[in-house]
Amino acid sequence: MEDQYPVEAATRTSCTLMSNSLKYGLFTGIAAVLVALLLYVTDLNAATWAQYISLVVVLGGVIVGTLAFRDKCNGGYLSYGRSLGSGVLISVVVGLIMSIYTYFFFSFFDPSQLLKMSQLAEEQLLQKGLTEDQVDQAMSMTRMFMTPVFMAISVLFSMLLWGTVFSLIASIFIKKNNDSFEQVFPNTEN
Repeated sequence: MEDQYPVEAATRTSCTLMSNSLKYGLFTGIAAVLVALLLYVTDLNAATWAQYISLVVVLGGVIVGTLAFRDKCNGGYLSYGRSLGSGVLISVVVGLIMSIYTYFFFSFFDPSQLLKMSQLAEEQLLQKGLTEDQVDQAMSMTRMFMTPVFMAISVLFSMLLWGTVFSLIASIFIKKNNDSFEQVFPNTEN
């Protein structure tokens, strides 16, 4: 059967789960960094709704990348497990790119952002009606975690978590089992 379509077979063998995931993870990671920079430049990065935009980018990357793997590399078929694996691998690459960006952003590009985030958290605690002593105690704990390294690690795990959740759900709709006669009853005469 593969002799009949040599170009298609050659294309499928050169396209692996890892290479596809790296490619689409890289594209999605770059898109997420560009969105983060755009939100920073427009001073919308502190808005609660704006933080969800990067999650939409990750969801889109997982869906597009996994569909590409199914249709271009796997002959139009993909099991739930392989679909899930594709989405998680894409999310790992996006998480690595975003964590590197986060580290460099808070370390070199705009270290004052951590101070602004700390001040915003302090204002929110005061608005909740906490005493000055309670706010000081909470902020001393918060400041321990507001470092570029910790922020980068939290972004990595956040992208991994959300990417896995998105992959679990998207794989339900992306999977497509190969129930063809040749797949169910392979030719054993060779």
